[in-house]
Amino acid sequence: MIRRPSHRVLSFKETLAKKRTGKDFTLNDSKKRTGVMGYVILIVVLVIMGRLFWLQIVKGGTLGREAIAQIMGENVEISPRGSIVDRDGEELAVSIISKSLYVDPQEMDDNPEQWGRGKQPVRDPRQVAAEKLAPVLGIKEEELHECFANPDRRFVWVKRTLEPEVASQVAEVIKENKLSGFHFQEESKRYYTKNKLAAQVLGFVGTDDKGLEGIEASMDKYIKGKAIKQGNFFDARGNRMGQSGMNEVETPKMNTVYLTIDAKMQFILEKSLDEAIAKTHAASAAAILMNPKTGEILGMANRPTFDPNKFSQAAPEAFMNRSVAIIYEPGSVFKPIMGCAGLMEGVITPTTKFNDLGSIDVGGRRIRNWDGQGLGMVTFTDIIKYSLNTGMASLGLKLGGKRETEYAKKFGFGSPTGSDIPGEEAGILYNPDDMVPSDVATMGIGQGIAVSPLQMLRAICAIANGGELLKPYIVKKVESPDGKILQEGQKQVVRTVITPEVAEEMRGMMEKVVSEGGGKTAQIKGYKIAGKTGTAEKLSPNGGYIPGVYIASFVGFVPSDDPQYAMLIMLDSPKGAFYGSQVSAPIFRDTLQQILVAKGIQPSDSKGLPTVESLQRKDSGPTTLPQLTILDDGKVKLPNLAGYSMRSIAEVLQQGKLALVPRGSGISWQQKPGPGATLSEGDTVEVWFK
Repeated sequence: MIRRPSHRVLSFKETLAKKRTGKDFTLNDSKKRTGVMGYVILIVVLVIMGRLFWLQIVKGGTLGREAIAQIMGENVEISPRGSIVDRDGEELAVSIISKSLYVDPQEMDDNPEQWGRGKQPVRDPRQVAAEKLAPVLGIKEEELHECFANPDRRFVWVKRTLEPEVASQVAEVIKENKLSGFHFQEESKRYYTKNKLAAQVLGFVGTDDKGLEGIEASMDKYIKGKAIKQGNFFDARGNRMGQSGMNEVETPKMNTVYLTIDAKMQFILEKSLDEAIAKTHAASAAAILMNPKTGEILGMANRPTFDPNKFSQAAPEAFMNRSVAIIYEPGSVFKPIMGCAGLMEGVITPTTKFNDLGSIDVGGRRIRNWDGQGLGMVTFTDIIKYSLNTGMASLGLKLGGKRETEYAKKFGFGSPTGSDIPGEEAGILYNPDDMVPSDVATMGIGQGIAVSPLQMLRAICAIANGGELLKPYIVKKVESPDGKILQEGQKQVVRTVITPEVAEEMRGMMEKVVSEGGGKTAQIKGYKIAGKTGTAEKLSPNGGYIPGVYIASFVGFVPSDDPQYAMLIMLDSPKGAFYGSQVSAPIFRDTLQQILVAKGIQPSDSKGLPTVESLQRKDSGPTTLPQLTILDDGKVKLPNLAGYSMRSIAEVLQQGKLALVPRGSGISWQQKPGPGATLSEGDTVEVWFK
């Protein structure tokens, strides 16, 4: 028998009715559920409010700054370094803004988003970057890869101050190969417009726009470029989104340094030194051109030299400005200084008699004339004219060591000149208390002491200008962009060292050196020149002298009766001929001849020189100047230059910025290179006159 269950299944209607009557589901259940939901919502709201309080109140300032930092940044604007120009405003050193490349090694990994889904190649981005950029940057691939593979650094310079075309090529390589982590930074790049011209005077600039040598270093505070920070918006990839208008500033222009140097004279001076080195094979050389009335340095050249555009490729010794930074025994060019001391002290006059026997014994030391020969009874003028060591040694003994040293110091020896040229040496003088008779005698002939070329020329300028010892200077002025003068060089008399009368007497003796004595090779027809030759044994670093090695020099000024230019030429260790009269005086002559012609200084004596009428005679020569032919590539074609005056030839060549090297005087008759030759700016043309 089948038993039925004791209860039956309720129908839907019965179940619904039961719910309505409150059986098995009460109102309290509903209230409980509502309460739980309310608590949950309250907790969520409190958490949200707490989080908002934390973000907005507690961390609001920090997070706000971080948010701004993500979209804003500082863009650094670099102002170009101020220019250096010659006395007439011709540019010698200028700057432009260039791009420098740096990399963040941690950003170099490929980002899949930049390639697209499924298109990212399997590669080592650092190796690819090194391989692709190496030929463009001129850096070895291994060096670049080592630079990129440093995981601990966020900033590594790849190459500074790129040329514009190189920067464009780099940007193209980065874009084409989708290389990440590379950025450009603007920096100032220095250009020296005339390459090696006045290299040691100008100096050069390091990669951080800091002057390292020469005027670049001494004037750094005036011309160094400034970095101006400017706020800008940046996108998520760090790319600048354009001008934001916030903190926008105009990049300032920098000051300009005007030098006293004349670029044309400097060019002539350096060409002359190059020719001198080629002819004499000297180890080094220095030349200074100065205005004896003001102290302005019009030219300063040194060899060996270098190109400041490529200073990293030069030997460090080429950076030395030998005109101020070396000291040497002056030899006979020092004799006019001791002569002035004798005249001032009344020990001698120009006509004082000396008995020249060719040599003299002093304290066990024999002092000889340069040729060992004696001239018998001579005047002091003859002693200067023929550079007689015996007479000068005798004068030294009459003066005594104390007065010799006293006058040497008055003329500026033994201490820097105080010029604005960096790197000056003080020189060496005897301590008069320690001098023995042989020291006193040899100081009279310019031995046993050491001077710099600038000291020597400055002292001779005191004779040229009537007795004033001037402070040399090479910075004419520093001018701001609005024309305000921030610094200005000017004539500064340190002291009066001799009377005008003594200066005139010594000028007359030095003029005879060139017209009648050992300096004849410095003669320029039609001009009165005063000068003095010098030949001294070269000092050894270990003491004593280097056997058979000499320093040849010539110093002088022109015109001697109204000096406009004073110049010193110094050749260190010439091979073969080594006397100052043989190697330095001719360079002095050829250099000054070009400068006098270029500057239109009229000869004081027209005897033997062609007249204007003779140059214009119709039957024997052309009446119009020849013309240079300017070619399409900027070069010039030489015409036939025969039959013209030196000034006319100089005027013609100047049109093509060519340098004249005159030989002789009178009317031109021969030239090298010949007619039809093609030359570039800066080339020289030798022309013979008779």
